[in-house]
Amino acid sequence: MLETIIDLLKKGSLKAEKIYLDKIEQNRCLEKLFFFTFLVLIGLMIYQLNHRTPWVVDDILKGDGIKNLHSIEQLLERLWGFYFGWGGRVWGEFFALLFLKLPKEIFNYVNSAGYMLFVLLIYLNMTGKTKISPLLLVLTNFLLFACLPAFGQDVLWISGCANYMWSSLIPLFYLMIMRFYYDTPNERYNSVFFLIVYFLVGLFSGWSNENVSVALLVMAVGYMYFYRDKYGHVPVFSRVGIVGVALGSALLWLAPGNFARFAAEGHSKSLGHVVSEMYKNATALFSYESTAILIIAFVALMILAQGRNKKLSLMFMAGAFLSSIAFGIVGHIHTRVFLGVVMLMCISVGVLFDGWEGNTQIRKFRFMLTLILVMSSVAFYSTALEGINDYDRRWKQNLEIIQVEKENGNLDVYVNPIAPKNKFCAAYGLDDIKPKKENQYWLNKGVAHAYGLKSIQSIRVDDMKK
Repeated sequence: MLETIIDLLKKGSLKAEKIYLDKIEQNRCLEKLFFFTFLVLIGLMIYQLNHRTPWVVDDILKGDGIKNLHSIEQLLERLWGFYFGWGGRVWGEFFALLFLKLPKEIFNYVNSAGYMLFVLLIYLNMTGKTKISPLLLVLTNFLLFACLPAFGQDVLWISGCANYMWSSLIPLFYLMIMRFYYDTPNERYNSVFFLIVYFLVGLFSGWSNENVSVALLVMAVGYMYFYRDKYGHVPVFSRVGIVGVALGSALLWLAPGNFARFAAEGHSKSLGHVVSEMYKNATALFSYESTAILIIAFVALMILAQGRNKKLSLMFMAGAFLSSIAFGIVGHIHTRVFLGVVMLMCISVGVLFDGWEGNTQIRKFRFMLTLILVMSSVAFYSTALEGINDYDRRWKQNLEIIQVEKENGNLDVYVNPIAPKNKFCAAYGLDDIKPKKENQYWLNKGVAHAYGLKSIQSIRVDDMKK
């Protein structure tokens, strides 16, 4: 009798265990379905925003000059002249020239894929492994929509995304490798082939963007400290990588074009001015139009969350602050320059969210938060599409005016001024065609040349009445 009871209990236990495992497997399948559904929706949203965004400002001017580039030699000459005459961000310039060579519709697809990759690299830096988490994916996209003060410039403007979003992909990959090793050591990272590749990745990462390069050096040192503390040694690949970052940063910061540009623009060499800019850059991070929400979320999660990676999160937040402060050597952090800081703070917050798991109440909260973030992202998308459609419509009206005037033989053209509605417009915060009294403005002259005009200027209806 007792044996019979024991057999029944065993069978019941096995059945319960099977039901439990089946439920876990079903939940995993649902998570994968939601994850890839959300990823596809993100790609479709960004494609629509790209599709409605026209060339603006530098795109028009560079697009006119790109017509004369017909060979690799000419491209290299252009990049060489840029490095020695304007600045160190040659890879941003390379991406800009490459994208402007593409038909706009092809660029829309390429840039949408680039944004999806950008989101995924931030996500992988949060998780440290190929883990499926719909919440973190949606959170990443939401934070970029909410916290980038010049989203259109960073993501949709060809000249802007080339220098910021696209130039951040290699640095994010560099950090992702260090993040993966932190969670799961892999001796293949110390093979000769990988060391060569990782040195080059470090080199191009340091040569990407001024404030990001500083953050990379800070966080590379941080990771090396964590490796020694956790594993008792510093792996060779991390040492090789930081050498590459240091060399790349030197090539970026010490580019002859930087000094030529500073001299031409009259940048102050005063130490007091640099210190003042550093202070302004640090305080700018507390603006509610940019990263304040990320700092608040970081502080709240550091207090509430029970995750094991708080030191790692703190390192990313410190890297973001130090990169912003270091940018004071160049100037004041503003609009599109926030992208590097925002992506590092997103990782910092995401690391804490990733580790905040536990009881049923927390899982329910994470599910509800995912739904809220999805709805909020859709609301941001609707706002973005409205503003971009408005700008696109008014710019097309100006193009029609230019075409009609040229057909009538008039090469001195008046167009309507355009004020972009929101930060999702590529032209938001950028220059517009100026009125008559500023007709020799650089943008007026560049647009006139691009469209085969003698001159172009903007005029309001009230001014016409006068």
